[in-house]
Amino acid sequence: MKRAIDGILAKRIDSYSIENGMPSLVLMERAAMKTAEYTAELMGTGGTACALFVCSMGNNGADGLAAARMLAMDGKECHVLLIGNSEHATPEFNVQLRLVKHLGIPVYFFDEDIHGKFFDEYTVIVDALFGIGLSRDIEGAYRRVVELINTSGKKVVSVDIPSGINSANGQVMGAAVHADITVTFGYAKLGELLYPGKSFTGELHVENIGFLPFDFAEYVKTQGTGVSALYFESSTDFGKYILKRPARSNKGNYGKPLIIAGSKDMTGAAFMSGLAAYRTGAGVVTVLTHESADAYLKSMLPEAIVKSYGEEPEAVLESALKAASVVVIGPGMSVNELSKRVTAYVLSHAEVPVIADADALNIISENTDEWLAGKWTGGRAFPLVITPHVGEMSRLTGDSIKAIAADIRHYALEFAKRYGVYCVLKDAVSVVASPDGEVFLTTCGNPGMATAGAGDVLTGILAAVNAWVQDSFFDRIAVGVQLHAMAGDAAAGRLGEHSVMARDIIDSIPELLK
Repeated sequence: MKRAIDGILAKRIDSYSIENGMPSLVLMERAAMKTAEYTAELMGTGGTACALFVCSMGNNGADGLAAARMLAMDGKECHVLLIGNSEHATPEFNVQLRLVKHLGIPVYFFDEDIHGKFFDEYTVIVDALFGIGLSRDIEGAYRRVVELINTSGKKVVSVDIPSGINSANGQVMGAAVHADITVTFGYAKLGELLYPGKSFTGELHVENIGFLPFDFAEYVKTQGTGVSALYFESSTDFGKYILKRPARSNKGNYGKPLIIAGSKDMTGAAFMSGLAAYRTGAGVVTVLTHESADAYLKSMLPEAIVKSYGEEPEAVLESALKAASVVVIGPGMSVNELSKRVTAYVLSHAEVPVIADADALNIISENTDEWLAGKWTGGRAFPLVITPHVGEMSRLTGDSIKAIAADIRHYALEFAKRYGVYCVLKDAVSVVASPDGEVFLTTCGNPGMATAGAGDVLTGILAAVNAWVQDSFFDRIAVGVQLHAMAGDAAAGRLGEHSVMARDIIDSIPELLK
């Protein structure tokens, strides 16, 4: 897995490298070189292409000036548009501007007379306005130039991060540049992986410019968690985590999930969860359901052991829990006094990891503190995973959907740390957060997965990957969430986003695990 960071940590890594002997201008030259490479690709080989570098007076602007110089020295036509107060220019900016002027590169200053037609002659616009240090909304002339870039119809390359995107949470700070390519340095920025920032970033290219190795663990000890997140950069990266099955093994080696799910009117949830667990490689799946759903599940999923409970569920729960390696509880279970008894028994008696979803979360949300901070925390020796979507998270926390959606990483992390659980907060980019402050972000998934049963599929996948003991528990959860998103993309690739059903996600799992 790779690491994404926020702007504060990015500045610290930059400072650390400089303090330990890496010259600032060396880092700047390397950043400019990478920016110039991607800009040149968009300019093409024709002799009429011209790039406009839009630069403010800080070091992000200095990166842009240096890239303009490199392209000009390579025979490319480049112009510079400056914006801001030159009295606030950084020393590095002034160095780069002198070199640009020495080469005779045309330099313009943004004013109210510059309108959309100014951009017509350019093939590519390089956004070197604001980097990771932006701390307030873009307003005035800066907002105007962002709007002109966005309406120009030109290809846009952003330097480090699209100007106007919050580096920590991806929110738009007043206005933001829509980039076709973003060239970021050292590490991806959190705001480039989280929405809405992800939709402004375009193609993201993470380039090594020579930052010295940094001790993230030591930094967390002094500064706290939440400053970075892990993610999968490629399918090759993901493939390293897939369980390799030895020739000499048996079904017991691959887990015995217990899926407590289903009710009279919601039998499909249990089926989806159980089938997904099998497709992800589970050895023996037991489905424990309400007696009204027993016959359906036995006919639909003959590979599973199907048991049922009635009005006195404790005895069958006791027996089923003893045989389980992991427990899923909640999909299609309904919310009533009986399902509350089942949930209470599982959380107080399970001695293996528990994955709580759907109706189990609805039950818990009736009094989250009672269920998670009071009644169960003291005696709970097993990992508890909760898998809410944003609406369920709102019920669990009492915070608004709007607030949670604006900073899902923060809410997942704070909930995980407060209640000592692993939180999988499902959204366009899903977040996995651990009680110790680890965070993971998905890098795929699509709107076609917004379909009934998709969450049930995730619970089955998570139950199956619990057997992949070569990975840490946190890594197993992250791998499961990423696999679910990848399967959703594969299904959408075959069928189109409009036509994806939960079973199509399940059907896509085998190809990804080959």
